Amino acid sequence: MTILKTVPTPNGVAAAHRIVKSELVDLAIKVQVHMYPSAEKAQDAYLLWQEYPVLPLSALDVQDPVGSLERALAAQEEGLFAGGVYVADPAADDIDTAKARKWAQIKAERDALESGGFDMPGLGRFDSNAESRARIVGAAMAAKIAQDAAQPYSIRWTLADNTTVELGAEGVIAVGFALLAHTDGIHQRSREIYAQIQAAQTAEEVADISWTQEPAEIEAVA
Repeated sequence: MTILKTVPTPNGVAAAHRIVKSELVDLAIKVQVHMYPSAEKAQDAYLLWQEYPVLPLSALDVQDPVGSLERALAAQEEGLFAGGVYVADPAADDIDTAKARKWAQIKAERDALESGGFDMPGLGRFDSNAESRARIVGAAMAAKIAQDAAQPYSIRWTLADNTTVELGAEGVIAVGFALLAHTDGIHQRSREIYAQIQAAQTAEEVADISWTQEPAEIEAVA
């Protein structure tokens, strides 16, 4: 079983996480989680980091001890693995499970990229997490309203590196369009990969699919 979520560690970005040990501590469950670059590399040779989160005793299902604890980690609102996608490990020839697992991995990568920021030439890098996206959309709408009413508009925006830039109405609207292009490009790419996953004929083909493949490679495989 695996939790799929992109998490930065001191040794690199981990995307797959597994519980390898658990123990009862003061009426709670302390678990040891190994963090790996990907589900395909969830082996000791690729171990990037480990964490020791604590779960309530009620999270444990004795019929599925490890799975129940991993699902609980992904469901924790404030935990490191909150919002992660829990997937079962597929058998070597179980293509349906392999496809579901790969798509969960791709969605996790898609969401991380969408929230990872985007660059505006001559201005700098803008944050694009959910809160930042909402702020950009709101500011762009306000700028358009002011522009249509021939009213002055300006805003000082804090960039991803904590520097600031002064933007007029046209500048804010341009940032809004850049955000749209950023998110649309990522979702178009994820749809291409989804089609590739569905077209795969074997679990081995599914395992070879990655976000970084070029579109031409995807068409050739599909």
